[in-house]
Amino acid sequence: MRMGRITILLSLSGLLFTGGPVVAQETSDWVDRVKISGWAFGDYYDVAANHESELEGRNGFWFRLIYLTTDFEVDEDVDFRLTFEGSSPGDFSSASNMEPLVKDAWVRYQPGEHGVYLGLSATPTWGTVEKEWGYRAVEKTPLDLQRMGSSRDFGLAVKGALDSDGKVFYHAMVGNGASTGTETNPGKAGYLALGVKPADGFTFEIYGDLNNLPGDTDKYTLQAYGGWHNDRGRLGVLYARQWIETGPSTKIDLDVFSVFGVMVINEHVSLLGRFDRLFDPNPSAAGILYLPMSPDARSTFLLAGVDLAVSDHFSIIPNVEAVFYDGAGTAEAPDTDVVPRLTFSLTY
Repeated sequence: MRMGRITILLSLSGLLFTGGPVVAQETSDWVDRVKISGWAFGDYYDVAANHESELEGRNGFWFRLIYLTTDFEVDEDVDFRLTFEGSSPGDFSSASNMEPLVKDAWVRYQPGEHGVYLGLSATPTWGTVEKEWGYRAVEKTPLDLQRMGSSRDFGLAVKGALDSDGKVFYHAMVGNGASTGTETNPGKAGYLALGVKPADGFTFEIYGDLNNLPGDTDKYTLQAYGGWHNDRGRLGVLYARQWIETGPSTKIDLDVFSVFGVMVINEHVSLLGRFDRLFDPNPSAAGILYLPMSPDARSTFLLAGVDLAVSDHFSIIPNVEAVFYDGAGTAEAPDTDVVPRLTFSLTY
């Protein structure tokens, strides 16, 4: 029996060593075509003041988002991406665990300057703005923050440049209009962003969408963005309007203006600030994660922070957010929201 075990072990060892070069070659080919990356960010937060008195004094630690992305090169012109996202509930009441969901799952065919995406992919809604803002780890872009759109949809998208220098670019998409969820109605959503980079450091983009939602609800959005950047910092200005029709006599208009600035002091320190003005009460504002706002008043959002870059992949960003509300008629303005945070951001 003992000799039999030794024979088996020797046989397996022989297979391992004789098959080694083939396994190594196959593994090397697979590794060369796969890239794994990720992003994680969160905070220590303290709700110093809030229009909802029961939230005042809340404090703690949380991961706001964790991404894990796998990119696989199928062949020269075709690649595939799969991204998982985990997040905290962010509503100050749920005690549930972080649960993963599929954020990206697309196949791209890109033989040249134009890429065709099939599956769950990024919408054109705030991709350019978020890239120029550069601090998604600190706060979402205005339309994202105010829940006026979605970063993902399942459908067919085309993205690329209209000239050889890449100065004129576009991103068009037709999707379910259900974000990362499953389609539940016959309506669809259409998105289109057109941009231009007329000179070094300047970016201008016009964006529009329409979304036919369940329950005879239709949404239409227009957004205009202009930005400038160089090695010393960047500046961006945005104005957007959304029309929401929930019936023949029920219509909601939402207008938002935003300006942000980033000043690079040196390779380890940057200053950031942002001003958002919401000109209409937002019925969805109470559902804003990590910073619920009043749905009953117009608001002004202010953000200030300092990016302390520990390394190229890790930053500590002390910051504070404040939301000031207007009164409506004889009604008093809701109390101000103030949330100091110590934010961390890690890419890998």
